[in-house]
Amino acid sequence: MENDRASQPHQPLTADIVQAAQVHVLNLFNHQQDNRLLYHNYQRSSEIAQTLNAIADAEQSDEVRREMALLACWFHQTGYLSSYNQPGAVSQQKAQAFLESRHYPAERLQGVLNCLQMLEPSQSPETPEAQLLSDARTAVNSTSRFFQQYPLLRLEQELVLSQRLSTLEWNQLQLQHLLNARFYTPSAKSRYADLVSQNILVQKEKTEKSRMNQLHQKVGENGMIRKFQQLERKLPSSAIQTFFRANYRNHINLSAIADNKANIMISVNAILISVVISVLSYRNISETNPMILLPVVIFLITGLTSLIFAVLSIRPKVTTLNDEESSMEQIKQNVVYFGNFVRLDLEQYEEAMDAVFRDGELLYGNMTRDLYFLGKVLDKKYRFLTLSYNIFMVGFVVTVVMFLVAMFS
Repeated sequence: MENDRASQPHQPLTADIVQAAQVHVLNLFNHQQDNRLLYHNYQRSSEIAQTLNAIADAEQSDEVRREMALLACWFHQTGYLSSYNQPGAVSQQKAQAFLESRHYPAERLQGVLNCLQMLEPSQSPETPEAQLLSDARTAVNSTSRFFQQYPLLRLEQELVLSQRLSTLEWNQLQLQHLLNARFYTPSAKSRYADLVSQNILVQKEKTEKSRMNQLHQKVGENGMIRKFQQLERKLPSSAIQTFFRANYRNHINLSAIADNKANIMISVNAILISVVISVLSYRNISETNPMILLPVVIFLITGLTSLIFAVLSIRPKVTTLNDEESSMEQIKQNVVYFGNFVRLDLEQYEEAMDAVFRDGELLYGNMTRDLYFLGKVLDKKYRFLTLSYNIFMVGFVVTVVMFLVAMFS
């Protein structure tokens, strides 16, 4: 490279041609603005130009070659404004029209066009200026901001080309893009090659994860993903465990509260009914004061009814969904609660539990259904308990009112 610079005769640079090209390209993007171009835009050309200057400084490149590379850099994204599928040819036409209008030397103009042509995927940069531009573009597209920027390219292609690729297909394309990345100048190799290698490692892991997700994807009979499928890939397992743990704890606490309230009502009604019956039989009040008999009877009836509903709310209820005639597929769906597996033999139970532990869909489905039936039991408990308390309250009030009426009438 030093020999090339030594043999190169001194050529004066065209005054402010790079700055003029930059302004011209900015005007092109402003006048032909396409908001769908999220990736191939003026900002990317500016980033590549800055990187190109840094590489050229490190390489101590000839100023003429730097100039030709920069001119090609500013124009190489403009083709996407007119032809997204064949941007290279359009970029060359725009660069040629601009430089000819500025009477740019023919030899250097051809060098700029060669740079743009060598950026095509089938071409390999051979001239020093083309290698500068290629290294700068590869550095911007494949190194530090790769994972922040390539989703913009995916969205851009969806908007412009209506091209929708699966996550696995897209990750494979990006991995191949990184594997094809190549630097030609020593400074670019030393500065950016390690970053590309690190990105290849990360992208390969993303691709393998996408491949495993696709292999394990299960589709229902209607072509849709079934409930509770692939949850661990969407939510962290700790969040799911916390959700179920908190819900089970809440259900158990609510059941204990209902049982305590039912015990209170059973105790109160049993004691009062026993006392009333004992007093009636011992004092024989019904004969000495028959007017008090009506409120006593009302209290006995309402108290007994309240006690019955309290007992119903606390009475054990075993939900049974599986029996001897149930298929193994049905057994696997409901195997958490003891009422659903007590009628199974040990081999059936072990087979069902083995299937549950191996399939996240079955596991989450079983726990969800178990929570649902726990809620149904709680609903019945609290409905009976509410009736018990309401009847006791109404009966007690009516009894007191009737007693006062009997006493003062």
